[in-house]
Amino acid sequence: MPEDLPPVSNFTVPSKATLVNSSKLLQWGIFFQVLPLAGLFILVKAAIHWLGWEVWDFDSLTASLLSAATFAIAILLSNTLADYRNSEGLPMQIVNCLETITDTNRTIAAADPNYDPRPLQQALKQVSQSILDWLQQDGEFQSISQALDKLNPLFALMISGAGLTPVNRLHGEQARIRSISYQMQNIRDTDFLPPIYVLLWLFLGSSSVSLLLIHVNHFSEDLTVSSLIFTSLFYLLLLIRDLDNPFQYNGKSYVDVNLAILENCRDAL
Repeated sequence: MPEDLPPVSNFTVPSKATLVNSSKLLQWGIFFQVLPLAGLFILVKAAIHWLGWEVWDFDSLTASLLSAATFAIAILLSNTLADYRNSEGLPMQIVNCLETITDTNRTIAAADPNYDPRPLQQALKQVSQSILDWLQQDGEFQSISQALDKLNPLFALMISGAGLTPVNRLHGEQARIRSISYQMQNIRDTDFLPPIYVLLWLFLGSSSVSLLLIHVNHFSEDLTVSSLIFTSLFYLLLLIRDLDNPFQYNGKSYVDVNLAILENCRDAL
């Protein structure tokens, strides 16, 4: 009988430190990116006030513009956040498939002393590594399909001892991993339609110009409120851009899906 393999922990979860670090990036990363632009806005606003170029009065039309911009961004943020929440569960689904195959592999090894479970376990580790390489290091997507194809001859070795029923189930898990990988590729390669971003920038630009040119009696109050509105709108726009691609991992995004659960599964294998 082959040497016993170390157990693979099911329900693998990210470490607490990883979750804390991700939360900090989510809270402050985009804010620090917006902060220089907010400072520039304050300087331009102060210069326009000093030059006496504040030619607009705050009226119902200006209020309607700001309300429309806020409403449009909020709707897009809500829809994008829902898609992001769905994407968060994809790595967990892949891990579930890998652990299901591993459980079946170990069960057959326990029932058949002549069956060696280690080749399949190493192949599963390669599958998880190929997915991580594709996401984190911009590797070739084709390597995932190649790693999955290498499972087929290893599944065939189970037939003589376990029959076709367990193997058919494993093929189902294999197909599920392939399907989830294609789904992740589609999410990664597809952005919002360009007109959507044009609309967002149009709203942000027109709102910013309005905030710069609005005149109120108390400049300090005007400067504070206008800066907060500009910062909030620009922050939301960058947040939508990040949420739109939850599998970016290029150092430019602060809201990527956490892959710690997949990394832990690979290490356990």
